[in-house]
Amino acid sequence: MTFILRSIRRLPRPAVQRSATISTTSRLRIKEDADRSPEEIEKTKNEQIQKQKEGKGHWHEELASAGESNIAADKEKVEDHGEHMEDLQKQTAGQAEANHPESKKN
Repeated sequence: MTFILRSIRRLPRPAVQRSATISTTSRLRIKEDADRSPEEIEKTKNEQIQKQKEGKGHWHEELASAGESNIAADKEKVEDHGEHMEDLQKQTAGQAEANHPESKKN
C-alpha cells in the first residue's frame, strides 16, 4: 500500500495557470500644444478679462489648445449642417493654402 501512495505522489501534477489578465486604458488629457510665450498669454488674459468686464467677452479659437478646440467643437450647436460643412471645408482649404510652402514664395 505504501508503494502505491509513493507512486501517486511522484506523478507529475498538471500545471495550473493562475495569472489574471490585467488591462489598463490611457487617461484622456487635454493636450496643451500651442507654442506661446508667457508674455503673450498674460497680455491675452488681461485683454479677455477686460472684455468680459465690459460684456464683450468671446471665445478665441486661436488661443485654445487642440483639446480645448475639440471640446468646443463637440459642444457647438449646428442648425444647418450642409452650410456648416461648406464653411468648415472653406476654412480648411484656406488654412492649407496659407500653410503650403508654395504659397509663401509668392
